[in-house]
Amino acid sequence: MINPGPYLRSHQPKIYFFLTDLLKELRKLISPYSIYITDSLGGSFKTYLSEPQNDNRIALLKSNLDMESVSVIDVILKRIASYPDESSKRKISKHAPVAGGLLAVETRESKKEIAKKLRSIRRKYGSLSVNIEESVFYYHHGLSLLPGSVVKYLNGKDFIDLGAYAGDSAVALSELNYRKIWSVEMSLKSIAGYKENMLRCGIGTGKFEIINACISSGRDHTFLEIPDTGSAGISPLRIKGKYDRIRVEKKSVDQLVEEYGISPAFIKADLEGNSLEMVKGAENTLRKFRPVLSIAAYHNPHEFFEIKPYLEGFLDNYIFMLRKLTSGIKDNLCHSEVILLGYPAEISDKC
Repeated sequence: MINPGPYLRSHQPKIYFFLTDLLKELRKLISPYSIYITDSLGGSFKTYLSEPQNDNRIALLKSNLDMESVSVIDVILKRIASYPDESSKRKISKHAPVAGGLLAVETRESKKEIAKKLRSIRRKYGSLSVNIEESVFYYHHGLSLLPGSVVKYLNGKDFIDLGAYAGDSAVALSELNYRKIWSVEMSLKSIAGYKENMLRCGIGTGKFEIINACISSGRDHTFLEIPDTGSAGISPLRIKGKYDRIRVEKKSVDQLVEEYGISPAFIKADLEGNSLEMVKGAENTLRKFRPVLSIAAYHNPHEFFEIKPYLEGFLDNYIFMLRKLTSGIKDNLCHSEVILLGYPAEISDKC
């Protein structure tokens, strides 16, 4: 038996863990992985597009959009056609080409740039009990992609955060110096985390207000009973689970704005499939205040295809864009974090 000597014996644990970590990374590089299209939050994209009554949805969505938005739509459509729904997902080879090709955000160069920036952001917000996600902390829900004059216009104004989770958006958007952010969240567990995270970041209670409600399209004054998962994926479309059940009042955005006296300049909505209902219950607010919008539009086909044409039906002189705010591809990231951005044209040259 060969004696490894005192040096190797003293370093055996370090060498073992180094080799173990190296093997894990190599497996990640060569192992097959899933790519699928979400169909559990309001319906299948494939089924939706196969129905005759939806034949003109793509044309309506593309109308009046910039070329990059049209490119995002075309790529997502190819992926919807190529990849299985979540209910029938399967593994594919890492060497298989990505359907539709890579969007700009998904290229190696973009991944490298985003990863570098996120490392510094994680150092800054290391005490937070939330993931430091690209869409929130790097893109600020798409605001970093809008003209500088639009972002400047938001300085010192009221924000609404629909689907506030544990305060990640409230923390990230504080860099834009809002006057006050009104955060709407269903989960009591998430609300507890929100308060803790704001305290950790030194954001005073005068800068935010938390509203425990479920966003709806009308003023029906009814309640939703839902398992309180405490996750970012809590949704009125997911009502099963072995968690403590909570009872949450349904309220429209118009109702909240009136009740709390909010004058929103920016509305962010990531409602896990419920964004179209939100828009339907916000018409008065959107007409009156003409806020900048960031709306998650990827959870189901109704969000993706119908929100933008619906808004165009009553909002004049708005500029809309569709952007994907994550560099990831695997699992449902191939179509996730597609955001509808909108802003009134009159503020693009106000400042």
